[in-house]
Formats: sequence, structure tokens, C-alpha cells
Amino acid sequence: MSGAFTEAWYRLFLRAFPPACRVEYEAEIVGTLLNDTSRRGPSLRETAGLLTAGFAARTRAATNVPWWADGLHLGLLTLASANLAYGIADHSSLWWLAVSAVLVVALLRGRALVALPFALAVALSTGRAMLLGTQATSSPSQILGPAYHNWVSLAPYGVLAIGAVALATGRPARSRRLRARPLWWLVIPAASLTLTYMPGNQEYGETWQLVRAGTEAVLLLAGVLATATARSPRWALAAAIYVLPGVTSPLINPPSNAQDIGYWSSLTGLLLAMAATAWRPQPLLERRHPR
Repeated sequence: MSGAFTEAWYRLFLRAFPPACRVEYEAEIVGTLLNDTSRRGPSLRETAGLLTAGFAARTRAATNVPWWADGLHLGLLTLASANLAYGIADHSSLWWLAVSAVLVVALLRGRALVALPFALAVALSTGRAMLLGTQATSSPSQILGPAYHNWVSLAPYGVLAIGAVALATGRPARSRRLRARPLWWLVIPAASLTLTYMPGNQEYGETWQLVRAGTEAVLLLAGVLATATARSPRWALAAAIYVLPGVTSPLINPPSNAQDIGYWSSLTGLLLAMAATAWRPQPLLERRHPR
């Protein structure tokens, strides 16, 4: 295995680090990793070390933004991505999908003022039956997307609207503006599109449920790891924004099967673990007494 492949391999996994870190330290790190000339191939242990160190560096870099703004931003992006994914699965109108997609993109780019009217539009559209009566759900209002008839189902959209207002009015100064999120968030609506139009796949079938639960578990576990690394409550806030509105439904209408109980219990447990880790005090350094 050539040294060129080994160098390319390490540079690939160095992308786990923030861009500023790569600009400053990439040459030094690659040079150190390639210093062992007796080994011709990349080391799996060093590759894993790059991934974990890069994740830790990105986690600490996130603390440049106030924790409440960054956590609120991340939580709203999660809700908006879920809304778009469900809109695709429900075969919603193009207008509804366009509004939902613009909201996701605006949050991805950290544009709180741009996201605000679209978040309000989503909340008002889903709540039009409760606000205006059932006649608001008839044609031609069908182009507005789904309309819910109880406040429990509207909880995530209400949180989305209130959070968007809070984020737009209390956004950080220009020097500490909301950061753009990575484009891999678009994997969520892309997966929904694939599952929805996959031949032989049932609407909200077993495959859909497994993918949804797996995605949520990966994101929440990443939040637990990020919280343990940076000891910041921002990820716990983001998780609470996503999990708690959904938990209201099984609390008011208890699920009839053990699978749903286990699902919501797992999400709540990960949220509690994140919150406990965030507020746990840092370990005290041992005092050194002069001899």
C-alpha cells in the first residue's frame, strides 16, 4: 500500500476537524502520522483517534455561540427536518413541501430572520383547523398541507413557531452569529424521499419506523457524547425541544403496546442522560502542597 494512499486516507479523516483547525494543523498532524516509515498502511487506531479528536474539536468550537441560541437553533432545525420528512411521506402538496424545505435551508444556514415567517406559516397551517374551524381544511385549503385537530399533535409546531420568534428576536450579535450547520442534515429528507417511493414499501411501515428510530438514536447519542466533551447544556436544550413535544402524546394517550413504550422511554432516557451530563460539575484538580 503506497504512502500516497496512506496520506490521502489520513487527510480524508482529518475532515472531521473544523476547517480552521485543518488550515493551521493539518500539515503537522499528517507529518506526524506518516513519520513511522516502517508502516506502509494507515492505522485503524490512529484513524479512530482522528475521528474522536475531530468530533471533540467541533464540539468545543460550537461553544463560541451562546449555549441557549445554539441549542435553540439546533432543536428547531431538528423539528423542521422532521416536518419536511413527514410532509414527503404524506405526499403533501408542492407548496407545503417548498415552504418546509425553505425553512430547513434557512435554519441550516443560520438565517433566523429568514426562517421566522416560514416557521410561522408552518405552525399556522397545521393549526388552522383549531384556529378557524374544520371548514379551513376543505378545498382549496388542501394545498396548505396537513391540519391537526388536537393540541397534542400541534405541540411540535407550536414549539417551532415560539422558538423561531425567540431565536429571531434574541439572536446573537454579528460577531457571534448563528453558525451554519453541515449539509449532511439533508440526509433526513433524502431518506424520507427514498423510503416513500421505494417499491413495495408501505407508508409508515416497519422500515420507516426503524430508520426514524435509528436516526433519532444516533443524533441523541451524539448529543450525549458532545455534552460529555464540552459540558454545555446546548445539546440537552436541543434534545428537549425535539423530544418533549412528542412525549406529550403518549403521556396523555398511553400507548397500547410495549414497543411504543420502549421507544419513548429510550428517547426520554437519552434526554435525561444528556441533561445530567450537562449540569454535572467539572472534576476538581488535585491541590499540590509544597514539600
